[in-house]
Formats: sequence, C-alpha cells, structure tokens
Amino acid sequence: MGFDEEWARIKADARDEIARTQLNSTSPAGGGQGELVVHSADITAIGVQADELATSLQEHGLVADNPTRVAGILLRTPGFETGRALTDVAEAWQSQVETLTEACLGIAGHLHHTVTDHAGGELENQAALVRARASETVRHITGMA
Repeated sequence: MGFDEEWARIKADARDEIARTQLNSTSPAGGGQGELVVHSADITAIGVQADELATSLQEHGLVADNPTRVAGILLRTPGFETGRALTDVAEAWQSQVETLTEACLGIAGHLHHTVTDHAGGELENQAALVRARASETVRHITGMA
C-alpha cells in the first residue's frame, strides 16, 4: 500500500471515529438520556487517587535531585557544558514535580469539596421535602386542604 492509499484510509478512519463520537447528545442505539451521571463514591475514589499520586510525587519525585545536582556541579569544568545542562535539567524536573503535585492536591481538594457540597445540598432538599409533607399533612388533618 502506498503512502496516498494509507493516508486516505487513515483519514477515512478518523472521519468514521468522529461520526461515532457524539458529545453532549444521545446515541439512538444507546438509548441514553444524554445526561451526565456521576456518583459520589466515584468522585471520592478519584480524589483519593489524586491525593495518593501527590503523596507519591512528594516522596519519590525528587529522589534523584541531589545526586543530579552534585553531578552537575562536578561536571562544570572549563570547556565542558554537561554540568550546567545537568543542573538545568534538575531545576526543570523539580519545577515540574512541584507543579504536578500542586495540581493533584488541587484536584483532590476540589473533588472532596464537590462531594461534600453535593451531600449538603441533598440534605437540604430532603429536609425541604419533609417540611412540605408535614405541612401538607397538617393542612389535611385540620381540614384546610
């Protein structure tokens, strides 16, 4: 198969995939409601995983930092640029680990807040329903209905 034929096949496959992907809509074959349904247990599990990843990054993400920096310092001899490059890599790596750790902690915090906030809203809704039913029952008993 030549390049042109293979490229045409790849583009056709991509068009087919795009046609099958329907975001924010229902699939006639799927019979779905087109609504996003997420359960608190799922959100909590993802938050726990994000927190565990952040902890792992804090513990293991910079294990090679000190040896890399020492090697970078030792390799800084006249006419030898490897030492500076190694130090630059160590600095960039540290920055990336810190950024990723902060992102994971932020995700974990936001997901925890989402679950907590949703649970509070559910309790408020349940309390309002109980009050409404009680009020309706009182009106029915007193003949005000």
